[in-house]
This record gives sequence, C-alpha cells and structure tokens, in this order.
Amino acid sequence: MTDVESHQGEALAGQRQRLRSLQSCEDRIKALREQECDLEVEHIAAEAALANATKRLRPEIELPLAARIGRMLEQRRALAEGLSERNVAPGPGSTGDTRQKDRLRSGRAALQAWLNASQPQEPTPVARAAKITLLIATIATVWAAVAIHLAFLLLLAVVIGPVSFAMGRGQDTQWKRVGARRRFGASGLADIPVWDDESVAARLAELDKLIANTDRGSAPARLDSPDELPADTQAASHPASEDEGQLESLLESAGLTMDATKGDMGGWLRLVAGEKRSLESLQRVKNERLRLRAEASEYREQLQAYLQSQGVKPTQLQDTAAIAEGLDRLS
Repeated sequence: MTDVESHQGEALAGQRQRLRSLQSCEDRIKALREQECDLEVEHIAAEAALANATKRLRPEIELPLAARIGRMLEQRRALAEGLSERNVAPGPGSTGDTRQKDRLRSGRAALQAWLNASQPQEPTPVARAAKITLLIATIATVWAAVAIHLAFLLLLAVVIGPVSFAMGRGQDTQWKRVGARRRFGASGLADIPVWDDESVAARLAELDKLIANTDRGSAPARLDSPDELPADTQAASHPASEDEGQLESLLESAGLTMDATKGDMGGWLRLVAGEKRSLESLQRVKNERLRLRAEASEYREQLQAYLQSQGVKPTQLQDTAAIAEGLDRLS
C-alpha cells in the first residue's frame, strides 16, 4: 500500500467515525423530540392546574418566592415518605407488597404499550368500515360532479375530512407513546433517562425479573428498628437544620407559617413549584435538541464536503443514508 492509499484510508476511516457521530446525534434528536412532546403535555397540565388554584385562592405571594417554598415543601415531603417506606418494608402477602406488585405490572404494561406503538397494527372494524365508506362516497361524489355539476367536487372535502379523521383517530404513534409514558410516570417507578427502543426494552426486562421475584415471594424483610436502617437513611432522617431555617425564613417573607402550608395554600405552593419545574425541564430538552441539531448539521456539512471533494455530486447527498452510501462507494 502506497503512502497516498494509506492516507486515503485514514481519511475515509475518519469520515466513517464522523458518520457514526451524525447517526448518534440523529437518534438522540428523535428521542428528545418524543420527550419534548411529553413534557409539553405535562407543562400544559401544570399550567392549567395552577391557573385554577390561583383563581380560587387568589394568593398575594410573588411566584418566584412561592416556587422556592413549594420546592422545599416537596423535598420535605419526599424525605418523609422515603423514610416511612424504609422504616416499614412490606413482608410477603402484605398490603404494601400487593401495592408494589400493582406498580410493577402497571409500569410494565405502559412500557409494552410504548414499544407496541411503533408496530404496524391490523385495521380495526371502525377503520375498515371508514375506508369502505370513503371509497363509496368518493365514487358517488365524482359521478355526481360528472353527471350533474362540477360543484359537487366541493363535497369531497366535506366527505373525506371526517372519514379520514375517523380512520386515523388514535393511530398516531407519537401521541400513543406520550400516553404510555405518562402512564408509566403515574406508576411511581423511577423514570427512564433516555426513552428509546433499547432503553425501554431493557427496563421492561428488569420489570419482568422483578415481577417474577415478587411472585415467588422474595420480598424485603421488615425493618423494625432504626438501628437496622442503612447508614445513609439514618443520616437523611434528620433534615439539615439550615434547610429548616431557610424554609422558615422564606415562609416569614411570604407572611405564612408552617401550619398554613398543610392546607390549600401548601397545595398551591407545590403547584407553583411543579409548573416551574415542568417549564425548566421542557426548556432544557428544547435547548439540548437545538444543540444536537446544530452539531448534526456540522457533521453533515463536513461529510458532504469530503464526498464532493471525492467526486460525489451534491444532489446525491440529501440525507444521512445517501452519505453512508457515498462512503461505501468510495471504499
């Protein structure tokens, strides 16, 4: 192999690595788009809940301050609930054990629905009937336009629109996955960092194992004594005094007491925190998707420039598959 051929081989290997980076970016962008869609739904729901509560209570507290208090109240509640679950772990056959089984099965069903959303499905009786209706209505309308008056063609929009809606209703993969993901979140199980086919399938396999172990009766032992708690739990059982002091200071600034946060006001404060958190999550995903799109665009331009320098026409490099094919031809 000559030095020129060696250099060309190294250059081609570098471009193949760049192509893999581009494909990785595109996969991540697709996953983030689905996550963004889910977060948009979540934020709309959080906004609506907050608006209703605000209209009812009419609190005179600035939203940034309310959000800080609400977030600290959420952390306080999560800590208390976590300690409660660890102090009394359910034994076999207990109510807690049954509840855990229900959570696992509910989460598993949601993950399976998420995976199934992208699979082609047999048309339902409603969809089949809609197709037949659409065909008959179209033929009749066209006949009337030819035999009577061309104005009958305007009826096609009236006929096709509702029937097409009936055919496609509930069939959109993206919205099915949004619903499945929200059902998984409602199960109370830990969220999946990246919602793609591989990660969801892996979590599904984990849940299958957990369900099988639970059915065999392998439940955690009861923890009756605080001394039996893990060291990190014992440390967390005493909230930092500075956090408590900060919460009391924020409540004083808002003209509230700790007792006032146990009723509707506490619920409103947590709604403010929830709306702010959902907006931050949505914006974070949007920013990451924009960053990845810019990165993918840079990779694509570099690959296209390389292939063009090797004699590949620009019109043949419109997408990633074409770029990959171009590199294959060069090799």
